[in-house]
This record gives sequence, structure tokens and C-alpha cells, in this order.
Amino acid sequence: MLPGLGVILLVLPMQYYFGYKIVQIKLQNAKHVALRSAIMQEVLPAIKLVKYYAWEQFFENQIKQGPPRGDPPQLLELRDEGHQRGLRVLRAAHDRLRHLHHLRVPARPPGVQRRLHHPVAVQHSALPPGRAAKALRAVSEANASLQRLEAYLLEEVPSGTAAVKTPKNAPPGAVIENGVFHHPSNPNWHLHVPKFEVKPGQVVAVVGRIAAGKSSLVQAILGNMVKEHGSFNVGGRISYVPQNPWLQNLSLRDNVLFGEQFDENKYTDVIESCALTLDLQILSNGDQSKAGIRGVNFSGGQRQRVNLARCAYADADLVLLDNALSAVDHHTAHHIFDKCIKGLFSDKAVVLVTHQIEFMPRCDNVAIMDEGRCLYFGKWNEEAQHLLGKLLPITHLLHAAGSQEAPPAPKKKAEDKAGPQKSQSLQLTLAPTSIGKPTEKPKDVQKLTAYQAALIYTWYGNLFLVGVCFFFFLAAQCSRQISDFWVRWWVNDEYKKFPVKGEQDSAATTFYCLIYLLLVGLFYIFMIFRGATFLWWVLKSSETIRRKALHNVLNAPMGFFLVTPVGDLLLNFTKDQDIMDENLPDAVHFMGIYGLILLATTITVSVTINFFAAFTGALIIMTLIMLSIYLPAATALKKARAVSGGMLVGLVAEVLEGLGVVQAFNKQEYFIEEAARRTNITNSAVFNAEALNLWLAFWCDFIGACLVGVVSAFAVGMAKDLGGATVGLAFSNIIQMLVFYTWVVRFISESISLFNSVEGMAYLADYVPHDGVFYDQAPEGRRRQANRPARRQHRARRLQGPVVVDDAALARWPATGNIRFEDVWMQYRLDAPWALKGVTFKINDGEKVGAVGRTGSGKSTTLLALYRMFELGKGRILVDGVDIATLSLKRLRTGLSIIPQEPVMFTGTVRSNLDPFGEFKDDAILWEVLKKVGLEDQAQHAGGLDGQVDGTGGKAWSLGQMQLVCLARAALRAVPILCLDEATAAMDPHTEAIVQQTIKKVFDDRTTITIAHRLDTIIESDKIIVMEQGSLMEYESPSKLLANRDSMFSKLVDKTGPAAAAALRKMAEDFWSTRSAQGRNQ
Repeated sequence: MLPGLGVILLVLPMQYYFGYKIVQIKLQNAKHVALRSAIMQEVLPAIKLVKYYAWEQFFENQIKQGPPRGDPPQLLELRDEGHQRGLRVLRAAHDRLRHLHHLRVPARPPGVQRRLHHPVAVQHSALPPGRAAKALRAVSEANASLQRLEAYLLEEVPSGTAAVKTPKNAPPGAVIENGVFHHPSNPNWHLHVPKFEVKPGQVVAVVGRIAAGKSSLVQAILGNMVKEHGSFNVGGRISYVPQNPWLQNLSLRDNVLFGEQFDENKYTDVIESCALTLDLQILSNGDQSKAGIRGVNFSGGQRQRVNLARCAYADADLVLLDNALSAVDHHTAHHIFDKCIKGLFSDKAVVLVTHQIEFMPRCDNVAIMDEGRCLYFGKWNEEAQHLLGKLLPITHLLHAAGSQEAPPAPKKKAEDKAGPQKSQSLQLTLAPTSIGKPTEKPKDVQKLTAYQAALIYTWYGNLFLVGVCFFFFLAAQCSRQISDFWVRWWVNDEYKKFPVKGEQDSAATTFYCLIYLLLVGLFYIFMIFRGATFLWWVLKSSETIRRKALHNVLNAPMGFFLVTPVGDLLLNFTKDQDIMDENLPDAVHFMGIYGLILLATTITVSVTINFFAAFTGALIIMTLIMLSIYLPAATALKKARAVSGGMLVGLVAEVLEGLGVVQAFNKQEYFIEEAARRTNITNSAVFNAEALNLWLAFWCDFIGACLVGVVSAFAVGMAKDLGGATVGLAFSNIIQMLVFYTWVVRFISESISLFNSVEGMAYLADYVPHDGVFYDQAPEGRRRQANRPARRQHRARRLQGPVVVDDAALARWPATGNIRFEDVWMQYRLDAPWALKGVTFKINDGEKVGAVGRTGSGKSTTLLALYRMFELGKGRILVDGVDIATLSLKRLRTGLSIIPQEPVMFTGTVRSNLDPFGEFKDDAILWEVLKKVGLEDQAQHAGGLDGQVDGTGGKAWSLGQMQLVCLARAALRAVPILCLDEATAAMDPHTEAIVQQTIKKVFDDRTTITIAHRLDTIIESDKIIVMEQGSLMEYESPSKLLANRDSMFSKLVDKTGPAAAAALRKMAEDFWSTRSAQGRNQ
């Protein structure tokens, strides 16, 4: 008794220690996985920008980085788990020896009852240590979870952030008198508002420079700023459009309704007023198209307009629009202002934060902000224009002069509805409307089966390692079964058949104990090797699949992202990867162990009772029948649980991200009810799965009981021929069958379900082509390679020329920036219309070229072709006389620089956002660039070059400042070609002036291609490219194009209104005169 108690006291604390270590490792691993997932959530939505900058390798290395020190968390976790199991084996071995020693005491000769009881007791002696270890581990994990919940529930709710609780009968609108506010997280910065008022039927515009306090004023009205003193009243229901659009992972219609009842007439008016009608025609599923995580399946302009539509459908009294027109082109902005702001919102109190000065005369009042102060509030008059003129460049006021004449909306042609080129330019988010219907997955793309996923998983884990692992699984189980047979021989006095050396009981006992200890030792050794090889295999397989999938996705052609929603990829690299790391190894491991135990026990019973073998066939048939019933239902329920659970977690994440919008719309109760509804759905799947497991357990127990009855019948009928130990061994094994039979069936189902879950990762690791080919979603077939799973073949058009090595001959390429398009034809997919049709033009060294045209005309497509985002169908592009098709993509893209429309900052530091590869060791160079673009003070405020930046720019970086960071990246790279793709569309006039001045200063001698909707942005160019439906219509200097009143460019200028057109023509004339004078002087 005392030895057994001593072993328990020794083993249990050690098991608890290892259980605690496993929990700590899990927490460490969870932090690492969360960090890796956060990077993926930044990189994938911005994959186009990553490719523009050729940063694929940087982010691949960043994501691949393991924990900061030590072994991989999975390795540590499974190692400690192996120690736990080893301790259980030693405890069980001790119990067996104690039973056997007690059985061989001469004073108490063993009777038949004791011989029958002993093998069962020996088998069951291994159960308590295992149960205790699992219980201790569960207690440790539960304790860790409770600690996290406790810390969350004890968090203090910020108080005082709501400025004033206005009475319900307060008049709609907002009134501030001598108000002073500060943000709860930054009490040192103050917002001063001497006077501000907006009433129903009024539109109040809020304008100013970057970081002037425009958005802070909106936050004050929402009650998110702390009021220090002054008078402040807000009344009526509020609707709000944030500066950074927020969408749920729901359909476009559900995002617009936002929990309200569907009214078809009202909904139609909202869609039309927010300029979403054409988008619904282009989207593959119309208003049922999913937005994806963070709205990644929609373009920036679409996200902004859907947010505006949600605001309009809410029919609130007070409407707050924070830069709601920044992501749309000139014509769309006027459409929204006329139809929505001055139409649907005609009886609302509207606060419009904007940098589009042309709308100022049409607003009832204007609030001019600067450095956290409202400098002016009143009518748009000469005083306001003079004050704003001091803050913003006068050149940007030219639109205001002609703003009384809103430009007519472009007429929709019949052919505008067809063709993928009708959407806005391909956005960083790879929006579905960017190039037709990419969210609609091709019907001929089939998902992998569980069998194919298992083959890929096995292959990447190394087939030889799989064979070694199987050998140790088999060896460990064989040593365990032989030890059971050895106990049977011992108890049945089989030692009498041995030589004289074993004739005495004491000597025989010692002999059998030593052999038994040897067998237990072998089992322990084999178990260690079994765990080590299995661990090696699953880690190698999981890590290889993850790395290959990551490499393939980051280096996939852009066509791949058109048919693969980014939201699906994010789920693959988060949820599916977690399943492959955590759940799948356990399921496969236990399926292997329990399956071999079940096989061994069946063989043992069949050997001890020969006639039992005849019943194994019936057992197999009944098992297959049960699996055919259980597996489909279990897989469906597991999928339902995973989907509903993912939706619940996704809802919480969405609400936290868009909490400002939720609170502004007063939708807290709606989301609480929605969370409860999704919880009920998840629990329903869980309870049904448990009921299904009980059904399986019942039938497994019933089959087991029948087998026990068969064994009992044989034991009674053959009592004289079978020894007591033999019968005990048979009973102990048949009871094991009763237990493990259920678990084997469940783990088989679990493994199949999990392999179905990770098929996405397996597909990404083995089926995605690399960049530099023309990706098409239609497969030509499948082929099976030797010893490898089937690999999908894509129709891919290879490069027209050989890819050369980046040798010294191209070290200084490009040197001058000469660009030539020669009969360029390009399409986004093999089954799509041509996006570029025979485009031919030449840009000389250092020329400034502007590109204009209607949305979808092919302006941005020329940049896609220049960057080889899609391979050409015909023709070629030469840069400094070198065919870009002969260059590696990295060499090509690092030779160009671009400022995109949507600014992106990645989580890291200011330094990593400017120079991710650490090429510039001298900090003075980085500070000089920041100074040139006007970000020196902001960078110092953020903590210097090593100051931390979150992926969205956070509260410290405004949208305009993030765009200046993109400009700084371009200025840092000494390349002779700069491309601007609607780079200033979302900027206020002051920021745009900084960008234009910086471009003239830093890039004056470099070739510049500027794509813009605002004509004043490109009017001072050497040449103008006019595109229409993928064709080059005009290419000449602005002065010559404007001289021809029938030219398309001249007509575009005339549509801006008489005053604006006259100003644009004068700017073009003055610029051409200056250029001509410079040419003569040279």
C-alpha cells in the first residue's frame, strides 16, 4: 500500500507541473499565432501594394519568424505531453508489478477468482493516472481561461467620455457654444469650438488642413470626447459615416439595412442616390455579394458608398459624414452631393467633413478648423475664402468658382454594362468590381477531398518519416500486447516449462519480473520514439504546408486573387492553420494509437479464444454501417459548429472594430441579440453533436456488450480448456474493445472532418501557380505524379522571352526612364474582354504625363501592364530599351516607384514602413525624406524612426499623412520613374499641394505618370493620355489638345464649368509657355 501511495505522491505533482507547462506554452503559442494572423490580415488585403513595392519576401520572412526564442511551441507542448504519458506508463507498470507480486505470495496461493480478477485489475490500474493527468490539465487550462475572463470583466469602463446626456425631447441637430474638449486617451490635446450649430435642413461643411481637428469635432458630437467646459447639446437620432469605412462580413444589402426592415422603394432610392446602381450590375451576386472580412471584397470607393447608403437608409435626424466623398471620383461626388446630401438628406441636419472646396458655396454654413480650433463658423463668403486661402493653396479653390454649375452625370451607354473594364481601377483590396466578377468562383474549380488533403499532408511530412513513425506505433503496441501475454503466462504457471533455474517460485518470480520490466521498458522507449517521430512528422508537414502556402499566395499572379476572395485566404491562414497545428495532430495521433489498440485487442481475444475470430467479420460489417451513418452527420455538425462559431467570433471582432459606428447608430442591443442568436446556433450544433456521440456510444456499447456475451459464453463453455489468466486476459481485452471501439470511430470521423477543414491550406500549398504566368481559373485536367498527390494544372501563358538573371549589366537599370508601349493588348482573364487594345505611345526621359478618361477606360490598366501584374496577350513594353518581359518581376518592380490611391501603413515602426529591408543604414537619409514630404514633426511625435505604428495608422496618423508616407517611400528609392494612381483623390487641398510640390522638387528630372480624375492635378503635364474602353484615343500636349475644341480632352475640361475651364486652360497655357522658354534656354 505504502509503495503505491509513494508512487502516486511522486507522479501526480510531476504530472501537474507538465500540465501547467503545457498551458503556458499554449498561451505563448496563441500570442505568436495572433501576431502572425494580424500580419496576414494586413498583407492580404493590400497584396497589390505589396507586389507594387516587391515586398513579398519581406513579409514572407516576417510571417515565417517563429517564437522569439527556444523550440517551436508545438514541440515543447508535445514534449511535455510525452513526459506526462511516460509518467502514466511508469505508474501503470508499478501497479502491475504490485499486483503480480501480491499474486505470487506463497502464503496465499492464487485461486481461480483471483486469477480471473488479476489481468482486469492490471489493465484498469493504468486508468487513474491518465484520468488524473487529464483532469489536472483541464483544471490548468480552465484556470488560465478564467483568469483572462476575470481580467476582462474587471476592466474599468471609461467614464466621462459622453459629453452630455441630452433629453429625448431635445430638438434634432447639434449646438456647441464655447466648448472645450479633449480625448480620454490624450488629455493634453484640446479641441476649442467657440460656436457650431447645425439644424434640420442645413448642411454644414467642415474643412481644414491635416490634423486640424475636423474628425475630432465629429467625435465630440458623437460624445466620444470629454467636455471640459462650455455648452453642448445634441438631439435626434444619429447616423454616421466614419473616415475609414467599416463593413460587416455580410451581403451588401445587409450592410445597408443594418438591422432595419427592408423597404424596397426606400432601398432603391438609397442605392441610386449613393451611386451604387452600376456596382450592383457589375457585382457577380448583385446586392447579395459578400463584403468579406473588413470589406476586403469591395473597393475603397464601394466601401465608402455602402457606408453612406447605410447612413441614408437609417433615416436619422443628425447625419455625420467624415470625409465621405474622399474615395469617389469627381462625377460620382457631384452625383452623391446632389442626390443624397441635397436630396435624401434635405430635411436632415448634415455635418460634412470634406476637402472638396467646390461644394462650399452650396452648403448653408462652413466651419474652418486649424490646429484644434474652429477659426470660423458662418456663411461661405469672401471672409471665409480669404481665411481658407491662407490655410490652403489658392489653386485648389478654382473648382469653387464654377461649383454653381454641377457637372452633369455621364450618360450610361448600353455597352457600359458589359465588360470587366467598367469598374473602377483595380484597388489594393482586389475588389470584385475591379475586373468583372472575381468573387464568383468558377464552377469547374473543385475543392480537394479529405483523401487528397491527407495525401498532401503525408507527402510534405516525408514518406520515409511516415514509415518510421508507423513502425514505432506498431512496435509500441506489440510490446504492450506481449507484456499482457507475459502476465498470462506468468499467472498460469507457464514458467514450469522453463529449465531448472526457474523451478523455485521466488526465482521464477524474479525472472518474470525482470522480463516484464524489460517489456515495459521497451514499451516506454518505443513510446518515446513513437511520440518523437510523430511530432517530427506533424511539425514538418504543418510547417512545410504553411510555408509553401504562404510563399505561393504572396507570389501568386494577380489573376489568382480575382477568383479567390481575400476573406477566404484569411480564413485559410488563421482558422485552418490553427486546426492543422492544434486539432489535426491530436486526432491523427489518437486515431493511430487507439486503432492499433483495437486491432491488437481483437487479435489477442481471437488468439486466446479461437472461435472469436469468426465474429470479427460481423464486427467489421457493423462498424462500416455505423460509420456510414455517423460520419456524414458528424462531419456536417462539426462544419456547422465551426461555421457558426466562426461567425460568432467574427461578429465580436467586427463590433469591436466598428464600435464607433455601432454606438453612433445606437445599435448595441441589436448586436447583443445577434450575438445571442449566433450563440444559440453554435450551441445547437454542439448539443446535436453530443447527442450524436451518445447515439454512437450506445451502439458501440451495445456491440461491445454482445461481444462480452460471446466471450462469456465461450469462457463458460471452454472453462476446462482455458486457464483463469487466459479468461481474464480475454475479458480485459474485450473490455478495452468496448472502450476504444467508440473512440476509434469518433477519431476516424474527427480526422476526416479535420482533413476536410484543411483542404484549403493543402490546395494553396500544392496547386497555386507562381507569379509571371497568365493565371486562368479553368483547369486543363489533373495528372498524378509518382509518389505525389494530384496537382491541378492551370492554363498559363508563359513569358514571351527568357527571364534573365539580375546581373551587373542591369544593375543601373532603369537609368533614364524612357517608356514605350508597342501595340499592347492585355486582358485580365482568358475568357474576359480585352482591357487594353493595341495601345501604342512613347514617353521620353523625364516627361510628365497625365492620364484621363472615364471610370473603367483603362487608365490604371496601363500601370498594371507596366508592372506586369498581368501578362500581355500581344505586343511589348520597353523601359530604357529593355523588354520588361525578359526581367524578373522583382527587378522590374524595384526599378519603378508608385503612390497608390489607398494609403497603407503596416504594423511595425516608421522605419520599417519606409525601408523594410534595412537598405538605408544612415538615419539622416530617412529624416531628410520625411522632412521633404512634411512628416518630420509627425514622425517625431510618433516616437521617431523606431516609433510603433499599427496597421491602420491608428489615431496618430491621418489618412493624408499615411498618403505622405507612401510619397516618402517613393522619394527614398532613387528610381527615374514615378507612377501616381489617383494618389491625391482622397487628399485635402493642402496635402495635395505638398505632394505636388514634393513631386516637382524631388522628381523634377524623372519620368512621371499621373492618373487623376481632377483635371487640375494633371493639367500641367508635358503630354496627356486620353483613354476610352481600353483604347488610346488621344496623346498630345495639353495646349494642343485644348486648342482643338472637338478633342475629348477639351470636352472634359469644358464639363467642369466655364470658370473652372477657363482657369484650367490658362494653367495649361502658362505651363506650356514656361516649358517652351526652358527648352529655348537649354
